[in-house]
Amino acid sequence: MKLSVIIVNYNVRHFLEHALSSVMVALQRVSGEVIVVDNSSVDDSCTMVKTLFPTVKLIESPVNLGFSKANNLALAKAQGEYILFLNPDTVVSEDCLFKCCQFMDEHSDAGALGVKMLDGSGKILPESKRGFPTTWVSFCKLTGLNKLFPKSGLFNGYYMGQLDYESDHQIDILSGAFFFTRQSIMNKIGGFDEAFFMYGEDIDLSHRIKLAGYQNYYLANTSIIHYKGESTKKSNLNYYHSFYQAMMIFSKKYFKPGNVFGFLFFIKCGILLKGILSWIRNLIVSLSMPIFDALVMLSGIFLIKKGWSFLYFKNTYYFSSLAFWTNAALFTGMWLISFFLSGVYEKRFKSKDLLLSVIVGFGLNLVVYSLLPETLRSSRMILLFSFAFVLFYAMLSRIILNKLSLNFWSIGSHLKKNMVVVGESAEIDQVEDILKASKVEYSIVNKLNAQQMNPDHGYWNRLLKELKVNELIFCPSVSSSKNIMNIMSGLPEQIEVKMLTESGAGLIGSPSKNNPAELYTLDLQYPLNQKVTRRQKRVFDIFFSLGLLLFGWIFIFLQTNKHRFLLNVWACLRGSKSWVGYSTQIARELKIPIVKPGILTPTAVSQGAETLDLSNQIISYYALYYSVWMDLDVCLKNISKLDS
Repeated sequence: MKLSVIIVNYNVRHFLEHALSSVMVALQRVSGEVIVVDNSSVDDSCTMVKTLFPTVKLIESPVNLGFSKANNLALAKAQGEYILFLNPDTVVSEDCLFKCCQFMDEHSDAGALGVKMLDGSGKILPESKRGFPTTWVSFCKLTGLNKLFPKSGLFNGYYMGQLDYESDHQIDILSGAFFFTRQSIMNKIGGFDEAFFMYGEDIDLSHRIKLAGYQNYYLANTSIIHYKGESTKKSNLNYYHSFYQAMMIFSKKYFKPGNVFGFLFFIKCGILLKGILSWIRNLIVSLSMPIFDALVMLSGIFLIKKGWSFLYFKNTYYFSSLAFWTNAALFTGMWLISFFLSGVYEKRFKSKDLLLSVIVGFGLNLVVYSLLPETLRSSRMILLFSFAFVLFYAMLSRIILNKLSLNFWSIGSHLKKNMVVVGESAEIDQVEDILKASKVEYSIVNKLNAQQMNPDHGYWNRLLKELKVNELIFCPSVSSSKNIMNIMSGLPEQIEVKMLTESGAGLIGSPSKNNPAELYTLDLQYPLNQKVTRRQKRVFDIFFSLGLLLFGWIFIFLQTNKHRFLLNVWACLRGSKSWVGYSTQIARELKIPIVKPGILTPTAVSQGAETLDLSNQIISYYALYYSVWMDLDVCLKNISKLDS
């Protein structure tokens, strides 16, 4: 047997399906086998593999073994002359595996090789080729110096910037997303070092192959797509912590004892500097639009006050400065809070969300105004005119900024997608079913079959520009992954590309290398998976807790265990618990979003919910149709049980 393809999977069922489909096509030119190790996924990954890919050797681990252990487990069962360690969030071109085997056959000095990796938009991923992580190289990477000098071998040694992507090269480090090597070498060096759990294992393995006397190569004439980050779902904090731990293990293995401290010191400095710069950037991006809104609103309310004072009272100084600026600050604050909670400051939002947030903010302002003492009230007419102004400004500003595509402002953009779909009629129907199930606003402006595939970049650029398309979807009938990758590489940056899985159950893609992959499926769409909804739930917990504290002298006497009641209030305030929720175990059993453990459960509003089936139905309904009003209903109906 020529080749064993090993894939470690964890909760990426649809991406795994697409990866396996592409591998099966590529294996038509190579004698081989596929081994999948599932690291205790809670989705239906294993069922999918057994159903759609019965020839695949599936190893189901009851626990998450980590990347290294899982690969070693499969390696022990592999029978191929060559081994490919492949991430599940990848797509290989149909000639990829053949060309890799051919290169290894012709280069006896080759210990391992990697290929040109593209992100979900067709752009080359720099980790296709990497250098040895010396102290200086790692520091430049962590501080961002490599981005300032992308083609410099001195400052961008991490990605070997001095080497072009269109030629084969000897390199130091291969990516674990696509790691092609010889079984004999893996047996010789002992496989992956299991001290590495998630990051750094590819650096260690690449280095040990070179220490064993072999060369690592970058192969330029074939490529894969890597939906970067989807298989790990890493946050920045977790990534840098894990990266540091991995570098600690690596440095202790290969650096002289006197150099370890210096290496780790520079790594820490780099991480700290990276964190500070990232924090400053995120702060600017996240606060720029709210500050701009606040300034415009305050200016508008000031002009309204001057105009109303002059027209109605014939005196521009009619209102007290204290009363007016108190009102202006409160009005502006309420609208900003409403915008935030409605998701207006997310990258994507619906026009109705903006309209609703302005109306809700107006309602909040009416309540706040009515609670103010007479001395701090200006005029209800100013509030009414301010409402009209904010509504006009909010709508107009978003239209203008969206037209200008000022992404720096982190403003929302219209959700409607103009699409071209390439596939057969039945496949296009599947695409529409998925889009409808995912509640995506879309318009399919053109439909092409696989025979109409034109590999010319100019053709696609003209077509997409003429039709004002922002998304291109390929279906399985377009059997050539190579042609798809070639088309993707020449598309404008604003064009997003997605692919329909073989089963027709999911659409996968990624807008750029800096963004996690997107997934549309026929699966149920849970509101609790959305950041805006989770934020609203958190805000409810805070305000309900504050309300209990404000009127605690009433509610505390309703509780049997008053100490527990106060502890629950504190737990919800600091975010370790929620007033309404369910256990993580139940979430995994029912395959619903994981939430913070609840003081109360959704079943608390129903009589006779003690049976398991009925209880699970109620919890599933809660997750599927969640709104803040559900939490309020549960809490009010169980106001004497908040000490649970």
